[in-house]
Amino acid sequence: MSMTFTNNVCHGNDNELLALLKGYSALIPPLQLKFPVRCSFTEAHNFILHQVLLDPHLEQYPPSGRYQQSFWKWAIEHLERMVKDEEDGEIDTRIYDRYMSLMSGSIDPGGPPPDSYMTYYWKPSSSLASSNQNNHDTITLLESRTTIESGTTGLRTWCASFVLASYLIANAEIIRDQTVLELGCGSGFLGIIVATIQQKYLDEYHQLYRQPLPAVLLTDVNAGVLSRCRDNVQLRCNQSSNHPNITISTLDWFDALSLPPSENAVAALLSKANVGVVIGADIVFDPILVPPLVATLRLVLSFESTRMVVVALTVRNEQTFAHFVTEAVKELCVEEVPHAFTSATYFDLDTAGVDAGLDVKILRFTLRNLAS
Repeated sequence: MSMTFTNNVCHGNDNELLALLKGYSALIPPLQLKFPVRCSFTEAHNFILHQVLLDPHLEQYPPSGRYQQSFWKWAIEHLERMVKDEEDGEIDTRIYDRYMSLMSGSIDPGGPPPDSYMTYYWKPSSSLASSNQNNHDTITLLESRTTIESGTTGLRTWCASFVLASYLIANAEIIRDQTVLELGCGSGFLGIIVATIQQKYLDEYHQLYRQPLPAVLLTDVNAGVLSRCRDNVQLRCNQSSNHPNITISTLDWFDALSLPPSENAVAALLSKANVGVVIGADIVFDPILVPPLVATLRLVLSFESTRMVVVALTVRNEQTFAHFVTEAVKELCVEEVPHAFTSATYFDLDTAGVDAGLDVKILRFTLRNLAS
């Protein structure tokens, strides 16, 4: 979905209002949000009413009831303080009604946080020929709000995915006309980013030259994760739902260690797909995964069509990260990619949440004999 925001909202303070909308959509805790106090009561109130509460997209794909309960309590407290200074000000009853309906509902404040829709806003890079720089694109996913659910960490989007997405948005030429394979696709965030970038490039290139859209191959090993990924990719609000060439399939990296190439699922997939770029985010979190992952990277790069592998890794454990790099450089050329993102700057994130403040490194892998 693409949304246009005008530049005359709140007399130049539209960034504060947009930040509030983005924070609500991404379930950022209210205590981390900044209420737009530089706006008048009327401006702030009308934006919150029409662009947040009554927004059709957020009505169809809402944040969890537990989050909304805390947000609307916080918003009402600010609005009530502001209305005292506005002679004719009045808070719309629909705002109170939403909060009261949440208070009277069956929300369990003590249990684990429920799954929730998350909507992230981002502006396409100027490197995309068809991008309108006044537009914000959105990505919406149903995500877990817990670290581990059903024995997997793949049902939520982690910081490394936002960092790699930011890098790919800023360097869209890497993937816009390439078949892309993702290792460890999780809930589908990066796959939707890739599909969106390819479709934006399609408008002015592939249609002009009647070229088919490159494929996006999303892989993981957990059936529940793949099911969630498929559901998110197919949400009608996501541009990925219109992409004609997305495949979601099981891929076990351990096959690269235990099976000959003739029986290897990775080799079988690559022999048909003509993959140009392989991506992955937060795929090194356990030392036991290092040998099969390195073997998988070596195998994907052995195909002539594969130009590079680009991964983003959160450094939670220095020893695990160092072990992975040490094993990878034995067979592959490994280059750390400088990036300007101390955080995922294209996206508004929970600055006190899981992985907040940890270093995220982007690494590029190529075959040694192909490295310049």
